[in-house]
Order: sequence, then C-alpha cells, then structure tokens
Amino acid sequence: MRRPGTTAALTGTALLLALGIILPITFHMLPLGGRIFLPMHLPAFIAGLLLGPVSGLVVGAGSPLMSLLLTGRPPLYLAVPMMFEIATYGVVSGLLRPRIQAIFQRATGTDGPLAGILPLHVTLIAAMLAGRIVWLAVVVWLAPVIGISGRSFALALGAIGAGWIGVAIQLALIPTIVRVLESGRSGHRTV
Repeated sequence: MRRPGTTAALTGTALLLALGIILPITFHMLPLGGRIFLPMHLPAFIAGLLLGPVSGLVVGAGSPLMSLLLTGRPPLYLAVPMMFEIATYGVVSGLLRPRIQAIFQRATGTDGPLAGILPLHVTLIAAMLAGRIVWLAVVVWLAPVIGISGRSFALALGAIGAGWIGVAIQLALIPTIVRVLESGRSGHRTV
C-alpha cells in the first residue's frame, strides 16, 4: 500500500471532505436516512484508509463541523460528539491499516485476497469500535457542558443503535471502494 503524494493527498482530502458534506444532504431527503445509513462516516473511513490518519482526521472532524455551519445539520448536540467520533474513525483506520496489513501479509506469506480485503474489514471493525467508544465518552462528558438535556441525551444514544444498517453497508462497500481506488491509482502512470 503506497500513500499518494502531497498534492494528491490534499486533493483527495478536499474531495472527501466535500463528499462528507454532500452525502448527508442527499441521504437526509429520506426519512431517517442519515441516522440509518451514516453517510458522513464513509468519506472519513476512505480518507483514513487511502490517505492516512491526518486526512482521516481532517475529513472526520471537518465534515460534521462544515455541515453544521453550512446547513445547520446535524444539530449541535449531535455535531460535537460526531466530530470526535468520525475523526476517530479516520485516524484509527489510517493508523491501523498498514499495521494490520503487515500482520496479514506475514501470516499468509502473500499479498493475495486474504492479505488484501480481510485486513480492511478488521481495520474497519476496530475503527468502528473505537469511534463508538469515543462517541459515548464525549456525549457523557459534554452533556452538561453543552446543555444536552435528558431527552437529547437519549436521542444521541439512540443514534448508535439506529446505525447498524449503515455499519453493514460500510463493511460491504468501503473495502471494495478502497481496493478499486487503489487499483486505479496503481494503474495510473505519470510521465
């Protein structure tokens, strides 16, 4: 797995940040679309997996913040914990992927499918768990600070349970998207 150069990384980060704002707008046209499909998470995972932890952090923290500033969504009581949660997804996936990839390559002695797609799933699951733990910690810690009422707190916690469909979609789509983008990048030659 080779990371792109600085210009490609900056361009990719900017595009994924824009996608992190546009996708939720599209999905919020459906009833509960954002809470169920978790569209803002996808670009942060892809940024971390393809471009590394810094891009994952920028896309993960920037998407909810920019979305809140530009569209008023998500509401503040959700946007603040989401910034930490989604940033964690991007950072953890960016940090873990090369390490988990190396472990699988050493264990299998190959660069085949077992050492290719399976490490992406393991990385995603670890990042998802870390992000949800951070989400919960931030909601509990910040509830009194940013004025989250008991009702809002219950809604925030309910958002975790509502996203299981999104998690399944992420596990199905993200590894494939990452592999396709990487194969396209490795097939591109500069003169």
